[in-house]
Amino acid sequence: MIKAIDIHKRFATVEALRGVSMEVSEAEIVAIVGASGAGKSTLLQILGTLMPADSGRVEIAGTAVAELGERALAAFRNRHIGFVFQFHHLLPEFSALENVMMPALIGGTSRKEAESRARELLEMVGMQHRTSHKPVELSGGEQQRVAIARALINRPSVMLADEPTGNLDTANRDEIVKMLMQVRDTLRQTIVMVTHDEDLASVVDRKIVMSDGRIL
Repeated sequence: MIKAIDIHKRFATVEALRGVSMEVSEAEIVAIVGASGAGKSTLLQILGTLMPADSGRVEIAGTAVAELGERALAAFRNRHIGFVFQFHHLLPEFSALENVMMPALIGGTSRKEAESRARELLEMVGMQHRTSHKPVELSGGEQQRVAIARALINRPSVMLADEPTGNLDTANRDEIVKMLMQVRDTLRQTIVMVTHDEDLASVVDRKIVMSDGRIL
């Protein structure tokens, strides 16, 4: 589902990635761990097409993303890649339901179909009773559940998560981990996450350790 081949990335004099290669299979959950500055988030952004590599090749679901034009890449990202971030990034003026619907509406899905799919996903993540609530009315764990549902609305090929449990207490972290496992099992979702949480990394399918821009 994901293939990265000899990825290099430099910022001024800092070589953030030094020939990183990796593959992730369909319905696999992979955690990328390592000290700060190891290159984890840079790699995740390149896999998510949010940042270009200086050299190397990234394929998502068989598509070489560097060969896509700007508009085609944006459409591909919306359709094939779901994102979950540490700080949720929910739109404060919209309800949980509307936040989940947003990527589908941007992608051209009808409002009726987007709402139906959003309600299904909110039920899957245990938020069916909070659909009309705005982010300020939700706890951190509840906001992250909504963010996960939003990431799944377009049935993406891959879901990328940057510190998805970073702001959560132990109980909420454990619930999010269980939910990610359920998403993988139910939807056959491929998930790649960057995390400093060794407990989280220890229960996923595979752990990739990075140091100084390389995979150990």
